[in-house]
Amino acid sequence: MLLVIDVGNTNTVLGIYDGDRLMDNWRIWTERDRTSDEYGILMRNLFSSSSIPWGRSRPISISCVVPRC
Repeated sequence: MLLVIDVGNTNTVLGIYDGDRLMDNWRIWTERDRTSDEYGILMRNLFSSSSIPWGRSRPISISCVVPRC
């Protein structure tokens, strides 16, 4: 499984692929001050709501074009 994350100015889009198949995707508000723990809890809940086992994804691809403030 591959977790892909596209960080934008307003939204962050997450998707989980099993091979070429997109299993699910989510759009969340981009929040600069959110902690890594908060993102972890959020992602665990998103995976759980889609019945996708948490921790099964190994590779992660992150894309970000947001300038540093």
